[in-house]
Parts: sequence; C-alpha cells; structure tokens
Amino acid sequence: MARRIKSSMRKHYASRTMGAGNTKNRRGKGSRGGVGRAGFHKHKRLMYLKLEGTSTTAPGFVNDTRRHITAIGLNKLALAIETGKFKNEGGAYTIDLRQKRKLMKVLGNGNFPFKANITANIFSESAKEAIEKAGGKAIVAKGEAGKPVSGAKTTA
Repeated sequence: MARRIKSSMRKHYASRTMGAGNTKNRRGKGSRGGVGRAGFHKHKRLMYLKLEGTSTTAPGFVNDTRRHITAIGLNKLALAIETGKFKNEGGAYTIDLRQKRKLMKVLGNGNFPFKANITANIFSESAKEAIEKAGGKAIVAKGEAGKPVSGAKTTA
C-alpha cells in the first residue's frame, strides 16, 4: 500500500550526514551525554526544563524543621463511629489519633453526640467543648520532648 505522507528524512537523502551535522555526531554511545538524568544541570538543561517545566534554581529555601499537622474534624470522627470503625468499650468509644511522625489536630466542626475518649496531639477549643459536652474526654498526647505541641502549621 502506498504511503500518503512522505518521510521527513527524505529531504536528507542526498546529504553526506543525513542531517546529523558533523560527521562525528551520532557515533556510538559517547555522543548521548551520559545515562539517565546526567547533565540535567549542565549540558542537558534545556531538555530538562522542557520536560520538567520549572527551574530547580528557584529563589528561597525549604524549611525542613517545620511541623505539619493533619487536621480532622469531629464530623468525620462521628461518621467513622456511625460506620463502625471504632468500638464502644465500657460505655465510651476509645479513639487514638496518634501517628508516628505526624501531628494530629481535632477540629470542632460538625455535631458530635457520642461519648468518646479521644487522644490526639492538639485540640481546638471548640472540639474540647463538644467532646466534654457529650460526656467524653479530650486527651492531649505529648509531642516531642514530652511537651504538648503548639505553634505548628495546620493542613486539613
């Protein structure tokens, strides 16, 4: 079957190097400039920026010591209790939200009618009031160095 579209290489047929520039180009694996991501900060920078889309030399710095807090609302805890994810032990639900290398904060949004003993790193004032109003306890888990955690950035 005949091709309708001509090959783009056809225009190079009569030339000596077939569009490769110097005769030494495209000769062996030494012409590829390294393996993998080698040269992305040097001779392959333009290709890297085209693929990745951003420069890696952006101004500023990343604060590695900043604490990230994962927040959860009382409405989500109430929904988890209703679906049976927590067991009722001795007339009250026991919910332990502590996680390794993560700080958990309980927010007081929504309705929370269950008697529950909730352990987390941080509680908002409205969450403490709602838990104690329902007859439960808000237990503050100790953070690093045995102190309650405060002053960290919250991400919900």
